Amino acid sequence: MLEHIVLGAIQGVTEWIPVSSKACVIAAKIHFFKSTGSLNELINYALFLHLGTFFAALAYFWKDIKNILLSVTAPQGTSNEGRKILVFLATTTVLTGLGQILINNVSALTQGAPQAKLAITFLIASLLIVAGILQLKTKTSGQRTPGDLKFIDGVFLGLVQAIATLPGLSRAGTTMAALSLRNFDKENTLKLSFLMSMPVILIGNLVKNYKSFLHAGSEWVGVIVAFVVGILTINALMNFARRVNFGAFLIFIGSVLAIAAMCGFID
Repeated sequence: MLEHIVLGAIQGVTEWIPVSSKACVIAAKIHFFKSTGSLNELINYALFLHLGTFFAALAYFWKDIKNILLSVTAPQGTSNEGRKILVFLATTTVLTGLGQILINNVSALTQGAPQAKLAITFLIASLLIVAGILQLKTKTSGQRTPGDLKFIDGVFLGLVQAIATLPGLSRAGTTMAALSLRNFDKENTLKLSFLMSMPVILIGNLVKNYKSFLHAGSEWVGVIVAFVVGILTINALMNFARRVNFGAFLIFIGSVLAIAAMCGFID
């Protein structure tokens, strides 16, 4: 029971920051709780815990998600922002899934090439820091909102999110960097990054863990803890991002990612 509580708390915190929550959960399970499960079992367990943060994001962004779903039946001539987000999420989800199929082959190579993972991680961290410095220098932040979404945004972010599924890479940090490069404002950079993860997490669990939904016992404790901790930490992160200059926020996120890589939390 204690194991699931601790691992659920780790998932709830690390899902929103630029470290690999999956890698953190697996590392804790192996090193602290001496798990002897196969790598596939460990990955599926970490994915199962993601259900907690999925429901945390669902609760936090419920109004946005409701508006997105209602936009499907909205009459023509009304605001199409919801439809644009829906198309964006559908595009990123499909491309992430297709990319995952191709990347599975590359994944085996990166397992034996930690330098490659570190190089990619430091590149992402550098992009975040550079974007932050540029925003501080120009005294302006991104200006784009979901109403400005284009199909190319979905294609670009879908491919980026697919790359972020490589073992050890941070999905949150990678997609935040990409959205910042696409000049989205700070709140929507975070919001779109988190919304992008939701369909992938849900579909991934339906495909890989559907049997666990009925047979999991104490594992659900970890999911519940991940939900509660996830709600608290996503609220704290969003409030922090609103209070500080987004350039400083990007530098902070990039620095956390770089330090995590140097300390071995990305492996």
